[in-house]
Amino acid sequence: MMNEYELSKIREIFSRLFVLAIKHKMNLKSFTFLLEKSTFINKIEKNIYDEYFDKPIEEIFNAITGLLIENDDSYGIYNDAYWAGYSYFNLYIFLHKNFAYLFLKLPLDKMLDIYSIFHEMDVSALIDYFNELETKQTILRILCTNKHCSLRDINIATSININTLMKYNACDEALYNGSFQNIIKLALYFDVPISLFMKENYDFIIQEQVS
Repeated sequence: MMNEYELSKIREIFSRLFVLAIKHKMNLKSFTFLLEKSTFINKIEKNIYDEYFDKPIEEIFNAITGLLIENDDSYGIYNDAYWAGYSYFNLYIFLHKNFAYLFLKLPLDKMLDIYSIFHEMDVSALIDYFNELETKQTILRILCTNKHCSLRDINIATSININTLMKYNACDEALYNGSFQNIIKLALYFDVPISLFMKENYDFIIQEQVS
């Protein structure tokens, strides 16, 4: 169970990782790709994150990105990068969606773009904005756009029936209800975590929601 104190502490660590990524000029897509596939995120989503409380943040950053930084220069910086990390974590808390899904529907470059609009607003405004984004494109459609592939390409590579793919492409709910075999094939084809195809992050439970 994640209590209010633990929630605040792990969210702070998470947010400062974004500051480090941007200060060290990482490609935004590369950073979120590495982050969503990291042990750090996996453990947060499984509620086994307490080992990170006593780890230096530069050590956590190095393990995620492979970039060796000697000093933590993120402390006390509350800029657009920090806000982006903080906001993703709040969306994770309130919507119970995994991070791969959040990064897919609202990429980091777009999150940074809306900083000037949302950074002084209540988290509910960002949640409303994200809920609108969810309806615009399905998971599979975004993945295909990012990979520049068609449903036929997926069909040829994975042997998933084209009609099934069309259903997945039209509705996230159909994808969530897809067979485990198909989900594995799609995760391998797009090189994304299997968790992306889960409707909710069921492992995430907190004692009370904190804004």
